[in-house]
Amino acid sequence: MAIYHLSVSNVSRASGSKATATLSYISGRRVHDERRGETYDYGRKERVLRVGTLLPEGAPAEYADPAVLFNAVELHETGRTARPAKKIVVALPREFTPRQRVQALEEYIRENLNADGYAATYAIHDDGRGNNPHAHILVANRQIDPATGGWARLKQRMEYVLDERGERVPLIDPETGRQKTDKRGRRQWKRTSVSLNPLDRKAKLKALRESWANTCNARLDETARIDHRSLEDQGSDLEPTIHEGYAARAIERAGGVSERCQTNREIRRSNSLLTAVRAELGRIFDRLGELFAAKIGRLRRRQARPEPAEPNWRYFEGDARRQLEADKADHTAAIRGKLMDARADVGNREEWWRSHGTEEHEAAKQIIDVARAASREARDANIFKRGRLLRNAEQVAGEQSERLRGAVPWLEDADIPADWDQANRFRMRTTKAIYDHDMQPRTRLVAELERRLEQAERAESERPSPEQVKALALRMAEQRAQAENPTQDTKRPAPSGDEPLDLSEPEDWGEASPFESRQAPRTKADLLNEIRQRTDRLTGQREAEQRQIDPWSAQPPQRCGHGR
Repeated sequence: MAIYHLSVSNVSRASGSKATATLSYISGRRVHDERRGETYDYGRKERVLRVGTLLPEGAPAEYADPAVLFNAVELHETGRTARPAKKIVVALPREFTPRQRVQALEEYIRENLNADGYAATYAIHDDGRGNNPHAHILVANRQIDPATGGWARLKQRMEYVLDERGERVPLIDPETGRQKTDKRGRRQWKRTSVSLNPLDRKAKLKALRESWANTCNARLDETARIDHRSLEDQGSDLEPTIHEGYAARAIERAGGVSERCQTNREIRRSNSLLTAVRAELGRIFDRLGELFAAKIGRLRRRQARPEPAEPNWRYFEGDARRQLEADKADHTAAIRGKLMDARADVGNREEWWRSHGTEEHEAAKQIIDVARAASREARDANIFKRGRLLRNAEQVAGEQSERLRGAVPWLEDADIPADWDQANRFRMRTTKAIYDHDMQPRTRLVAELERRLEQAERAESERPSPEQVKALALRMAEQRAQAENPTQDTKRPAPSGDEPLDLSEPEDWGEASPFESRQAPRTKADLLNEIRQRTDRLTGQREAEQRQIDPWSAQPPQRCGHGR
């Protein structure tokens, strides 16, 4: 299934990035930087499928060599905080052939970058095994003047700095604490330089995102279209997945379980279940509409015939009682099966904790151990060093407490004591709190299923009421009578259609709803019961599928050199 991804980032000298080094990374080639006199060879050639350079109108022919192009822009930009290039990363749909990938990418660059005077080099990558096809587009962050073939001048303008109320911010003299004035006594206000480079504008970036979606959709089937909008902008309440990254996928390939990949698996399962439930509800409501129309027709026909006498339901009394008891037993067995699965899940998770723990637990232990080491050093120091080391232990405990709050934000008590004994007790309390927090959803599910099982067993031990038995036996007798004489309705006069409509419930007439195909026809109450049972069955199937792929319910994978 095609996915949408487009990200834009700056190649900035302020952060240590260089256009030539970035070019070496995306192209898998050796690139010499003429400005710094360095040579870069960062890329992995096995994952680079194709490299190409597209130039705008009037660009020098030698710029077709990407090394020449980006050395030229690096030499032209002289500022220490200059941004000589921008990098755009896009995900290529798996449905595309290699030729379609190149066509879509080059069409996108010509229409959105070359048309505005920007030169760009693209490189198509995958993971070396044909998976994760994507492309890097390195764009010279300065337009080319088509008249001269040289670099265009980037225009800038000065604007006043505004506060949150939209008012100008005064320029304060640090010596006097008052607003500065010029020689004529005019007050001075803070101003800032604003770039007019189109690639720095928010509207241009939004247009780039939308254009990539349109370029891909023009080549994709209707069932595989992509959307550049976020789920929130689309009006969807599905939960978005998080970025996994190369390190997380490497852990998974080595046989481990990455927390980010596991989070995405849970999000996808939740979204899949939500979509399936919505589809099932849609089918149920469609069926309810059909049933309501059928009921209207039956009620109209009933106005033209006398009310039938109550059938002999005593013949079916025993069958009805056994059917009601069997339904209760089936319901109890279903809950008991879910409870066994939930308890097995708790046991598997406890086994996983004994052998692995969680990333939050490991991070918390490392953070607390740093503070414990400082407190132990202060405890074991002699009287001359103890005061200084105690102050150091308190400072380290405060710093590590802040780190602990960031690593485990839901932890209520995150203040690490500076005392050695108290820090040890705090470490044990934190381990128990993380364990309880991780196990709470599973233990809560077990408790809820135990409560429901107790209610079901209590209901199963009670005999069906006479009213329930009679109602079901009546429906069975009516179904038998209708099966023995299917043409009985044809002997009655056809209704004219002008009779008053009686909207009484099927229970009042002793007639069954056509929703069920069982021997015993069902009433409206039975129909609602069936909807709940079908929803429970669908949820049980989804849970069974989750358990098949859930790493907590299987034997924990062996470590292969990748720590958590």
